[in-house]
Amino acid sequence: MGTSLEMKNQKALHEPRPYQSEIDLDRMRSLLQVGRQAANGTYYVHIGDLNWWLYYPPLDHDLWQYIHLWDDPANPDRLLGWSLLSPQWSAFDVVVQPELRGTPLAETMYTWAEGQISNITRTRGKDRIYVMWVSQGDDVLNNLLQRHGFQRTPDDVAYMTRSMEEPIPVSDLSEGYRVCSVGNKVEERAAAQYGAFESGAPIEVYLQRYRNFMHAPIYDPELDVVVVAPDGRVGAFCIAWLDPVNQIGLFEPVGTHPDFRQRGLGKAVMFEALRRLRERGMTSAIVCTNQNNLPAMKLYEAVGFRTADVHLTYKKDIS
Repeated sequence: MGTSLEMKNQKALHEPRPYQSEIDLDRMRSLLQVGRQAANGTYYVHIGDLNWWLYYPPLDHDLWQYIHLWDDPANPDRLLGWSLLSPQWSAFDVVVQPELRGTPLAETMYTWAEGQISNITRTRGKDRIYVMWVSQGDDVLNNLLQRHGFQRTPDDVAYMTRSMEEPIPVSDLSEGYRVCSVGNKVEERAAAQYGAFESGAPIEVYLQRYRNFMHAPIYDPELDVVVVAPDGRVGAFCIAWLDPVNQIGLFEPVGTHPDFRQRGLGKAVMFEALRRLRERGMTSAIVCTNQNNLPAMKLYEAVGFRTADVHLTYKKDIS
């Protein structure tokens, strides 16, 4: 019979614990950065994605309560993996240390998270769950999901990259338009995003959501870039995120209000953000969009991004 310590360690390997503090968030980010450095075929989302998901959450719930972590029994400052459940999307993410790729322990983590999101999804009256951000070349994860009964959806996402060594043009905007940080244009910034993404929420709720985000500890106003029109409205916007370890910038989100499309504002705001990313030491940048979103694909290609990978989405009926 094993010792009590061995039994405790074995439990830690199979049963996650709830999120507790920002120390956990730092460990989650560190795992994402280590995963990107490993470049082992599994896609690790940018730390900016995680920041955006957590600090700009869906309107109807708080994602913090849906984070679970597997501690490393050999190193209290290190995670073996973490999971984020997304009830609104009936989806789940599992991130594991690179050396665990393809191991029974990694599959145990996926199985646990799948069971949790399945239970939550049923209580919400739905009968299908999803896994996103699966690299088409990741045979290990693709095979695991297929063994678990998941099937591909047609919602393929283009993973696009751009080197900072490429020239960053200066945009030629119409008179009266200017590119700048968001500054005091909070209501106008929220309204632009509200219109660009055709939100169905009340504008007052949407505005408060954005104000809350701007007070988050991860928010950098210099990387929230906008184009202000002559009438004072925000015509286009983007937020850029830093990964200082891998020196990769991320764009999330990017948008143009419907009243200002086809005027080059999207390119202008992204070029300015690229300059700011380069000034902060980033050597490349990434952006993702559904391959069927032709206007977004056209914009990103015009800014110099090229598709480097395709990310798959999987679904599974749980009825």
